[in-house]
Amino acid sequence: MKNKSHLSQFLLLIFFISYVSHAQTPESCDCTPDITGLSTYLNTLTLNENGPLRFDVPNGTSKFAVLHGVIGSTTPAVTQTFIDTYPNVTTLVFMQMPGSEDDTANLIAAHKLKSRGYTTFLPAVNAYSNDAFIASGATDMFFAGNKRIIDVGAEVGVHSWSDGTNSATVFPVGHANHLPYINYYVTMGLSQADSEAFYYYTINAAPANSIHNMTEAEIEQYKLRTCKYTASPSYTISNINNTLSTNLANTSYQWVDCNNSNAPISGATNQSYTPTSNGNYAVQITENSCNSISNCIAINSLAVNDFQLNNLIKLYPNPVNNHNINLDCSRLNEDITININDINGRQINTILSKGNKIINIDTSIYSKGIYFLSIKTNNEQQVLKAIIQ
Repeated sequence: MKNKSHLSQFLLLIFFISYVSHAQTPESCDCTPDITGLSTYLNTLTLNENGPLRFDVPNGTSKFAVLHGVIGSTTPAVTQTFIDTYPNVTTLVFMQMPGSEDDTANLIAAHKLKSRGYTTFLPAVNAYSNDAFIASGATDMFFAGNKRIIDVGAEVGVHSWSDGTNSATVFPVGHANHLPYINYYVTMGLSQADSEAFYYYTINAAPANSIHNMTEAEIEQYKLRTCKYTASPSYTISNINNTLSTNLANTSYQWVDCNNSNAPISGATNQSYTPTSNGNYAVQITENSCNSISNCIAINSLAVNDFQLNNLIKLYPNPVNNHNINLDCSRLNEDITININDINGRQINTILSKGNKIINIDTSIYSKGIYFLSIKTNNEQQVLKAIIQ
């Protein structure tokens, strides 16, 4: 989607350098693309990075499509024809895609792909006889994958944009000209914080007339991958305000009590779990190709009164699907601080309020996923989980 006052440049630089992601790409035994026969099929194709974007598919029952060319005004129609013609495809193989000539067309096409739940796959540069690479707007389109797989050694290019007069870095952080790009990443499933971090990184990485190929560390840091393949994955747990979560999404979960011979905890079958008593807990994760249990993690800071607030506050509707959630604090008679964190522990918002009221929270800018609302009064704290659909 992307083809300097000194102060603006400095502020933008400080913004993306200060962003440090502590979350690691989760391991998964199901992190594999459906590409049986890809090597043989590529030998029959003549890839054209300079032509309009194409979706080449071996036949009507194939599980993969090969993408190559430039994203342009015809791309939305070509994308829809591909979707209608090849319903069995599950994996989009990005091969030679240098960018986009039409940002609006790219956005429309990417949303069409996102709604189908594809896996996007970028091979390493020399994995096949044909080179593979994505850059600029093609990198943006790659985010349309619900599962995003990038081989080590893949070529991912980013740079700034220009409107012909001004470069993106002329405009300060938060300027309206940045928002369409940031909002796009949010709709592709990144959190607000991750969307801003990746966007500001790209516009500082290289000017509009150049390109920066991301390092392996940068691909990890800015979450272009959603998973890494491992035959025997090690699942990890984070602890945010005594709510436990695993960062592997879209699979099956069963939380267990490590102090009771890993006995399953009734009803604890979500990606996160909030214990009601001190102890040691783990999660059993079942994927299509394997299942395993995480290490146990200790909860030892719960006090007797930690759940008294639960009788005085109510969160609804939950899950959220209408961009608004209500926190009923009408039974509290004191000042309230509400910290909202995403599943990786990054603070998204802080709300200061008085009690004796129902607090409406606008969730329209939040990406889909699990969030934790930490409600603090003078003497107590309660963490509630909200699911945004």
